[in-house]
Amino acid sequence: MGRVTCEKCYMTLNEFFNKEQIELHPCGKEFLKRRKDDNLDVVIARYDTYMSATKPVLDFYAKKANFTEIDGATEIEQITNKINDILVV
Repeated sequence: MGRVTCEKCYMTLNEFFNKEQIELHPCGKEFLKRRKDDNLDVVIARYDTYMSATKPVLDFYAKKANFTEIDGATEIEQITNKINDILVV
């Protein structure tokens, strides 16, 4: 939440974490727009969908012996290496 995108240069900023950059944005604050789906109601709906539709599938596969969890927030090279390690039989 709080995401704004410049319609001129397409830079994405966050109203909570990038206050100074928003104030000093070279294109001007008038070009910074918030997405219509960037609000609490949408976040809650997406979370509810995750809990009812996605998490049960994850829980099902997590019980399988060959299930491996990979942290997708790490560097792409680390993710690739982890996948390659898993696929080597």
